[in-house]
Amino acid sequence: MNAMQTLTQTQFQAAFAHGAIESVGLVPIGPRFAVEFVTRTGMATLVQARGATPRLFGTTDSALKLLHKLGVRRIVLDKLDEWQPEQAALQKRSRPDRAQALSRAAEYDRWVNAKVQSSRDDPRPAVADAEWQAVRQAKLAQRQALQAG
Repeated sequence: MNAMQTLTQTQFQAAFAHGAIESVGLVPIGPRFAVEFVTRTGMATLVQARGATPRLFGTTDSALKLLHKLGVRRIVLDKLDEWQPEQAALQKRSRPDRAQALSRAAEYDRWVNAKVQSSRDDPRPAVADAEWQAVRQAKLAQRQALQAG
């Protein structure tokens, strides 16, 4: 028995455009759906762009939207007795790392906005351009002296 072929979305598009795909179907894998199809050389499955992991869709709607975009107008929905929607909650990916990153980004954004507002609210007169250039040149000369010595 031959191993099932795998095609990425780009490969699927090319094969479909050249008439090498004979039929397309959605099959359940636990609570999600995979795209399988029959090519001229046998069965194949749609995989993620990197690697041979099947591309799984959380709903038939999301799979149908992609297939419609790729030009597929007829699909087979098969093996629905194997669908296990109750497992969806068990397989839901937790992304606390992403939540933490977003929280840190929001905190940094608040900090920057507070600094900008504080600068705008500062009653002291602005530093004249010539004075700022003199301070900048002095600091640059100090840094160069430290690096040289």
